Amino acid sequence: MKLCQYETNNGDKAIGLAIADGEKIADLKQVFQAVPTADQAGYQVPSDLQRLIEDGPAGLAAARAAENALLGSPDLLGNPEAVFAADAVRLCAPVSRPPKFFAIAINTRHNWEKALKPENPHATYFIKLATCIVGPHDDVHIPDIGYVGSEVELAVIIGKGGRHIPEDKALEHVFGYTVHNDITAHEMRKTTEWIQVKRPDGSEERLTYPGRYKNYDTFSPMGPWITTADEAPDPNKVTLRAWLNDDLVQEGSSADHVYGVAALISYLSDAHTLEPGDIISTGTVPPKPPWTHPKIDLGRIGGVLTTRADGFGELKNPIVFDEGVV
Repeated sequence: MKLCQYETNNGDKAIGLAIADGEKIADLKQVFQAVPTADQAGYQVPSDLQRLIEDGPAGLAAARAAENALLGSPDLLGNPEAVFAADAVRLCAPVSRPPKFFAIAINTRHNWEKALKPENPHATYFIKLATCIVGPHDDVHIPDIGYVGSEVELAVIIGKGGRHIPEDKALEHVFGYTVHNDITAHEMRKTTEWIQVKRPDGSEERLTYPGRYKNYDTFSPMGPWITTADEAPDPNKVTLRAWLNDDLVQEGSSADHVYGVAALISYLSDAHTLEPGDIISTGTVPPKPPWTHPKIDLGRIGGVLTTRADGFGELKNPIVFDEGVV
């Protein structure tokens, strides 16, 4: 099942069911009204997908009942008030204000194996801000801050929260998956976002923090929907690609990730209580030669950034270069 968040013509938000390979959207609330009263169990479909996720099994059961009613009713499928073309509405990010937004760093074997690591290495991560998040077709604004690149990723949406989640139970906590591009100001990381500190013993250490170069507004296009866990392909065997205009700039697979989805959920939950709607972006894949950094310069090249996770959907985000804005 593919659940999306969309904006109606009057500016209201609604939850949609993406059908017909995503070419059509059904209004979940309207379709649920066609479910037999005995099966509705008094549930009120919310307008916010985050709220439906928080409603747990009741929300998911209502969405499934609506989908079954829709697919079993030709009249309902043909009702233009309930089902319409996807390009007739604005698709939003499925979850726009997550309780927490984790992004996993250096999770490909390509980079992991050549990196210097502590004696007992573990997954590393940083936090992204909700103000980064935009929808699957929204503009991405690139400030004038040096070269900014693409990082295609598969993101996990937590359904059932918890702390100290065992790895063998971790996938039970997944609501679904969506596509994310963790757009990154790579040049800033090298030029401005670090400080060299001197310790009392005379040693020096360079510290780098991703608070700014990962977190500009619009730096996390996401969507176009959440594919629920029960119908999702294996998240640890997903081909990930990104194109800048017609050029393939990234290609790889989550099969090459050092830490799979279950391991990440378990590890994060040891330090942080996971909550419904939390996002875990699982890490990117290498650039596709010859499009290595800094050649992937989104702002200077411009055009459209296409981000795809096979089996989970595709984003198409126009690039807007804000020249002179830092």
